[in-house]
Amino acid sequence: MDKLAQAFDDLARKEGFDSTMAHYADDATFEDDFEDDDFDGDDDDDDDDIVPDPDVDLLDSDSFDITDFMEGEESADDPDFLDFGSSSDGNDMEARIAAAQNDMDLGQLSIPKDLDKYASDISPKNLRQLGFRPELNPFGNDESPRREQFKLVTDATICSACGADFQSHNEQRPGYLPPEKHEVQVQLGKIEDVQRLQNKAETAEWTPDDEINWLLQTGSGGGATEADRDTELDVDAMARDMGLDLVELAQKTVICKRCHGLQNFGKVDDQLRPGWTKEPLLSQAKFRELLRPIRDKPAVIVALVDIFDFSGSVLPELDSIAGDNPVIIAANKADLLTSKMGPQRVENWVRRELEYLGITSLANVGGAVRLVSCKTGIGVDSLLAKARGLADKMDCDVYIVGAANAGKSSLLNNILTRNEAKAPGKRRAGNANGNKGAVTTSPLPGTTLKFIKVDLGGGRNLYDTPGLLVPGTVTQLLTPDELKMVVPKK
Repeated sequence: MDKLAQAFDDLARKEGFDSTMAHYADDATFEDDFEDDDFDGDDDDDDDDIVPDPDVDLLDSDSFDITDFMEGEESADDPDFLDFGSSSDGNDMEARIAAAQNDMDLGQLSIPKDLDKYASDISPKNLRQLGFRPELNPFGNDESPRREQFKLVTDATICSACGADFQSHNEQRPGYLPPEKHEVQVQLGKIEDVQRLQNKAETAEWTPDDEINWLLQTGSGGGATEADRDTELDVDAMARDMGLDLVELAQKTVICKRCHGLQNFGKVDDQLRPGWTKEPLLSQAKFRELLRPIRDKPAVIVALVDIFDFSGSVLPELDSIAGDNPVIIAANKADLLTSKMGPQRVENWVRRELEYLGITSLANVGGAVRLVSCKTGIGVDSLLAKARGLADKMDCDVYIVGAANAGKSSLLNNILTRNEAKAPGKRRAGNANGNKGAVTTSPLPGTTLKFIKVDLGGGRNLYDTPGLLVPGTVTQLLTPDELKMVVPKK
């Protein structure tokens, strides 16, 4: 025993302890003698052995200390005191009820100072981590998430109206911008790239290529650590360094010269018109190359046709574009039909005409016919519901395909305008420009040059695709003025 005590003493000294730090308890410290049962190692709670006394009233004041529930200085230091608020700090129950009643009378909500401080100090990054997202127009008509929202997905370096890449070196090619405007869009594109990388850094999809892009865009050295990627970039500071006013630029929509001419004057140079030019970017081979990959992946195909030019608007290659994917035939200009032409009668006629033209993809699982009007919106809700239901079931996106000038861009504009509240009253004659669609439309065939993406929400996207010229159609041979005369409008 002495050797063991000596060993403990030696160990204590090595750790820096000596006899001056020792404390010996007096015998009076222990109230009771140790019992053998205390060392049995039984950790079970003995409360099960306690039998309540039936003669004791638990609610009797003699059974507990009533001061635990009373206010006063004598109970302020009592750890058992239950604080329900005191009248001295204005936090008692009556004061709370009175404050709530006052808020109801005034139609307001009073917020405690500590909670208000938390709301003012919390950062945008903290809010995003909690799942909140900023509203584009918090005082407008989009504050409620109940209504379905469709958003045009834009890129600063791409014309949102036709899908062409911006360029400033040749006016006779798609996507032309004056050099000074093009330089601004290039700078905005760099800011968008950094924002996209930072949003991706919050997920588990960060790749070595993303690491390289991050270093190139931010100018960081020594590699981008996780802490670096979590740091919120000051986009406003980046814009100021580039000499950009983001508030002013956000109020403008930049489109290419070709789209500007089509939207404002309805005309375009022959060098920029598909079927009339040898420009490779406007060739039918290029458009078919863009559509070819659709058949190799799950997709919902919305094939738009013109009821009044049916054989000239049905794509002969529709079956090869769709593959085994479901095809929804959207028969446009249903608003121009007479009341004698019932919807079921028209749908049956569409099916017979497709069978006569040798189109079999309508028979794919999920295929359907919908009568719509891209101008007035008739039948668009039913078309979207059908396409969205199939896309959710297949976990895929929706693609609008069709012949040039069938109305695909008009359909897309109609979908996008569903986010806006209709202004009461009649529209003034002078404000037509304020109601132009986001996507360029024109009587001229071949307005859209590349895919235009619309976010349907819930991880689903809708794509407007370039229109193909159907061989033998007369409309592709007509001038803009001639098209306005022959295309029916009412």
